[in-house]
Amino acid sequence: MTTPNPSPFSLRPWPIGDKKPKNLGEFIARVNAERGGFRNVTEAKLREEIAAQEDGRVEIERSSDEEEEEEETDADKSKNVMEARDEVLKNLEVAHQSAMLCLDFVSLLLSKEKPSDTSLPLSEALRERVGIGTLGASKLKESNVTEARRHDDLAIATGWRLMGVNNMVDSVVAAAEKLEKEMELEAKYWADVLAVSENGWTVCALPQEPHTLGVRFGFAESAPEFRNNSIAPLRRNDDGTVRMELGRAGRGSQRVRITLKKNGAIMDQSPLPGRTPEDAPLQDRVLEARNTVFHQELWYEINREARNLLSSNVYADATAITWRQDQDTELIFTLEDLAEADSTYENISDLDCSCTAYSVYMHFLLYQGHRQNYHRRTTMTQMPSNRITMHQPYAILRAVIANSEYFRDYKAVADFLNDLAATLRRAGISTASSKSASQPLAPALSQGGPARYNSKMELNFINHLAGRLESAFELTITPEARIFARGRIVIVPYIGMVFGISLAPFSPPPQAAAADSHTNTNTKNASSSEDKKEMIPPPPPNPLELSYPPAGDPYPNARETIYYIRQAATRAVAQKLAGDAAARLGPGRDDIDWAETARGPGVTDRDDKEARVEVGVGADGRIELSLDARWQSGRDAVSRRWVWRAADGGRDGGVAASEGIVDAVVRVMRDQPDLSMEA
Repeated sequence: MTTPNPSPFSLRPWPIGDKKPKNLGEFIARVNAERGGFRNVTEAKLREEIAAQEDGRVEIERSSDEEEEEEETDADKSKNVMEARDEVLKNLEVAHQSAMLCLDFVSLLLSKEKPSDTSLPLSEALRERVGIGTLGASKLKESNVTEARRHDDLAIATGWRLMGVNNMVDSVVAAAEKLEKEMELEAKYWADVLAVSENGWTVCALPQEPHTLGVRFGFAESAPEFRNNSIAPLRRNDDGTVRMELGRAGRGSQRVRITLKKNGAIMDQSPLPGRTPEDAPLQDRVLEARNTVFHQELWYEINREARNLLSSNVYADATAITWRQDQDTELIFTLEDLAEADSTYENISDLDCSCTAYSVYMHFLLYQGHRQNYHRRTTMTQMPSNRITMHQPYAILRAVIANSEYFRDYKAVADFLNDLAATLRRAGISTASSKSASQPLAPALSQGGPARYNSKMELNFINHLAGRLESAFELTITPEARIFARGRIVIVPYIGMVFGISLAPFSPPPQAAAADSHTNTNTKNASSSEDKKEMIPPPPPNPLELSYPPAGDPYPNARETIYYIRQAATRAVAQKLAGDAAARLGPGRDDIDWAETARGPGVTDRDDKEARVEVGVGADGRIELSLDARWQSGRDAVSRRWVWRAADGGRDGGVAASEGIVDAVVRVMRDQPDLSMEA
C-alpha cells in the first residue's frame, strides 16, 4: 500500500523540457547566434568539439549574459510558484470558512425545533458561546387558501375542462368538414389526372421533386434540349382543378408557319389553330403542350439545317428563315404564337404545292427522324466512336427544297415535251407524241423473293415514299426515234433533280418484274406453244443511237435534259425529212440525205442545197420548229425560212398546218420554194 499524502494539496514545479530546438527555424536562429552563421560551422571543427567533450578536456563555454539570464529565470520561476501556491491556499481557506458558517447557521436554526437532536453538525465553539435554540424563524403572514376558495378553484377548473371539451368537439367537427371538402377536391384532381393517363400520356413523379406528380408530353427521341424539358408538374388549384406548369418548355402555344410571298405580296399561308382556352380539359392542354414542343423542336432543327443551305438561297435570322425560290418568290418559315386565328391568306391560291402541304410534309419528316433515332438506338449493339454524326441536322428543309424543285422541273420538262410534240404535229409529223407520269420510286424491299416484314423495311419504304419521288417521260418523234427520260430527286449530298435518258424503255422495278415472272410461270405450261408461234420481232434500231446518243451519266437538271431532247429531236426530224423527201422525189434522188452542217443538222443534196432544221424557243417563250433553206439559183444565193408553232402553246390537239415541213423540204430540193414564210 502507498503511504497517504499528509498534505491535501500537492504543488509541483512546472516541468522543464529539453533545450533542443523545436523546429528548423529555431535551429537556424541558434546557429546564427552561437556560431555566427553556417559559414563558421565546419565538419572538422565540429568533430574536434565533440572529441573534446567526450574526453572532458573542454567544457561548453557560456557567456556571462546567458548565465545571468538563466539565474534570473530560475529565480522568477520560484517566486511565481510560491505566489501561486499562497493564493490557492488562501482561496481554499476562504471557501472552507464560508461553508462552515453556513453549516453552523442552518444547524442553529434546526436546534430551535429539535433541541434534543444530538446529530446536528453544530461546532463546539458556537455551542459554548451562543447556545442551542437561540435562533428561530416564523411565518410573517398566514396562507389565504380557505375551503371556500378550494371549491371555487375546483369549479373554475371544471369549467375550463368543459370549455376545452367543447373546443375539442368543435375542432373535430371542423376537421371533419375540412377533410370532406379535401376529399372532394382530391377526387376532382385525380379524376383529371386519370383522364390524362387513360388518354395515353405518361404520368410519373418529377425527377427533381419526387413528391410532385407530373406528365410527360414530349418525344423520347427528340433532341436532349426538348426531351429533358417535356415534363410538366400537375399541381392542384384551390378549387380542385389541375394546374399544369410548363416551365421552360411552355413559352406559350406556338406553331411553325409557312408563308409564300411573290413580289412582296402574300400568296399562300399554312393555317394556324386557335389557342386552347384556359378552362379546357386537362388532356387537351397536355396535347397543346405536346404540339407546342413538337413545333419548337421543328423550328430548332430547321434553324440548324439552314446554316448549311446558303448555296440553296436559304437565309436565316433571329425571327425567320427565308428560302428565295427565284427573284420574285420567297418561302418564309416563322415560329408564331397562337392568338386569334388569322386565316386571311390561308390557301387563297391553287398551287401544286401549297404551304399547308409543305407544313404537313415537314411534320412527317421530323416524326420520321424520331423513328430513325429509335431504330438506331434499339438495334445498334455498339455506339459509333464519333457521336457527332448521330446528331446531324435532319434533312427537312433539304427535302422541302428538293420536292419543290421536283415539281418545278417535272412541269418544265412535261410542258416542253407537250409543246414540242404539238409543234411537230403542227409541222406535219403526225407520229409525234409525248407522255409523262409522276409517281414515287418503288423501293427494292424484296430482292429475290418475298422478305419478312421488319421495322427497318418499314422505315426504308417510308423514306422512299417521302424522299425518292420519280417522274417518267416519253417522247415519240417517229416510231423508231423515241426518247425515254426518268427523273428523281436528290437530297444528300446536294439538292436537286437528276435525269437519266435512254433510247430504250427502262427496265421495270424489281417488284413488277417478280410479279410478271410469277404470272408467266403459272401460265407457262398452258401457252408455251402459242408463245413460240407468235414471237414478237425485235423493234427496229433507234436512229439516235448513232446520230446523237445520250450521255452515260445522269443529267444534273431539267435545263440540260431539255437541251439534249431538243438537239436529239432536231436530228431525228432531219433524218425523217431526208427519208420522206427522197421517197417523194423518186428513186433518182438518192443523193438526198441528212448531215451535220456548220450551222446545225439539216437535209442536203448533191447540188449543195441545204435545209437546216432547228428546234428552238421564240421571243415569246414558245417552242418553234424552223427550217432555214439555202441554195444557189444561177449566180444568186437564195434563202427562205419557215417556222411552225403549236397554236395556243400546244393545246390545239396537234392539228397540222396547211403546208408541212416535208412539203417545204421537197419544194426546196425541186427548186420550187413557193411556200408561205410561216405556219
